[in-house]
Amino acid sequence: MLSMPRRFKPLRWALYCLSAALCVCSCTGGAALRFDHLRGYTERDDYYAAISSIERHESSWYGSTNRFLYDMDIGALYHYAGRYDSSSRYLQQAAATCDDLYTRSISNEAASLLVNDNVRPYRSRPYELVLLHWLNALDYLAAGNTDDALVESRAVQLLFNEWERNNPHDRKYADDAAFHYLSSIAYDAAGNDDDAMISLYKAVAAFEQGPVALPPSIGNYAYYMLRLNNRDQDTGLLHLSADVPRERVPGIGNDRTEIILIGYAGRGPALVEDKWWGTYIRGGLLAVDHYDDRGSIESFSMPAPFLPEQEYEKAAEGRKNDIGTTFHVSFSLPKMRTFRSWTSYFTARVAPGSPQVTSVVINDLDGQLAKNLEDTRTATMTRTVVRTVLRTIAAQTAKSKMETSSPLANLLLNVGTDALADQLEHADVRSCFLVPKTVQIARIPVTPGTYTVQAEARNAEGGVIGTKTFDNVEVRQGQKKFLLYCSFK
Repeated sequence: MLSMPRRFKPLRWALYCLSAALCVCSCTGGAALRFDHLRGYTERDDYYAAISSIERHESSWYGSTNRFLYDMDIGALYHYAGRYDSSSRYLQQAAATCDDLYTRSISNEAASLLVNDNVRPYRSRPYELVLLHWLNALDYLAAGNTDDALVESRAVQLLFNEWERNNPHDRKYADDAAFHYLSSIAYDAAGNDDDAMISLYKAVAAFEQGPVALPPSIGNYAYYMLRLNNRDQDTGLLHLSADVPRERVPGIGNDRTEIILIGYAGRGPALVEDKWWGTYIRGGLLAVDHYDDRGSIESFSMPAPFLPEQEYEKAAEGRKNDIGTTFHVSFSLPKMRTFRSWTSYFTARVAPGSPQVTSVVINDLDGQLAKNLEDTRTATMTRTVVRTVLRTIAAQTAKSKMETSSPLANLLLNVGTDALADQLEHADVRSCFLVPKTVQIARIPVTPGTYTVQAEARNAEGGVIGTKTFDNVEVRQGQKKFLLYCSFK
């Protein structure tokens, strides 16, 4: 094979840089394409069309590094559509993918230090992994399978124990009030009063640390249920008290027969790229800027990574060195995008004229993602900055060594190298965005029988923006009958 003449090698490198930059752009655009195409399906309750679209675009939207997201998205959509067996199958595959990723080689981590975070397989954020198990537990509960729902509960408790053990002194995500509350109901349905109270205790404690404040109705319920089960000490540890008499708190008692409405309200958050730019001063500072939510420029500076020791030795001897040399740098960090929800809460009743029950919020996905970004911001910023600076230095070195007498080749060389350096640094904006803004619950104590349940989705002013009727809801003695209502408006 004929080799390229030496004088043309810089031109070949420049053309390679340009093509590589375009390739990276296309590879990192899958998350944006997925978001643009799928975000409207849930608002229209068109879950099957969304699933078909995902299956048609599996390669371009997900690829080999996003298997968790692929299974999680389809599993969530089947869940919303009420196809619980199909939902559970995909959610279990997503959980298996996550388990496998935590036992793999760290080679992908090393690659992300050189290229960007998007080369790593998506492992899920901790709250997303718990949400996966939440959806799967509800698949089982909605199908009347309490035993398998409790398997999900125990699996999540093992995750909580591991996260707490790994981070015993910080306040990162290591608990989830909504999941503990759901577990308490599932244990109650199984007749396991002790575990039900343990989960209820953990739920109240987790509410105090999570994105949702303890709803008064759940606080009152927990107070009387813990006392009923001889756990007065727990109410003291939790600083619980009741603001209404026991007879005005519905559902007090073990093994109560209930209809439980789970409501999914509004559209959950997504991630977008937040552009940062600035100047790197070798041996000095990195000063960067970005636009905040108000459109004003916010500045940030940090010490620049140290140069090799020989550069400082050159400076001490008065020889030419790279200390003080400046370079332009640009990179991106993930930023949360939220959406307004027209759905504020849900109401439900089991018969005309019967008391109307209002839902309460038990999980806030906007708050969960915001907390996750806060918890990981320092690590993400540090990793991104170091990677960008090292790549900028390498690009400048490459350009200086490959300059030629050809103005065109030099132009392409500079443009191509700079383009590659900029395009390689895309923020990781992957997330599970086919989720609600809030998860809500309404508990309706009933006697055994068959009911027609009328549910409404309401806006902040109380206006009805959607209705759903559940016919022939049969509830046996001691059963917890779960109904799901999605209002992603």
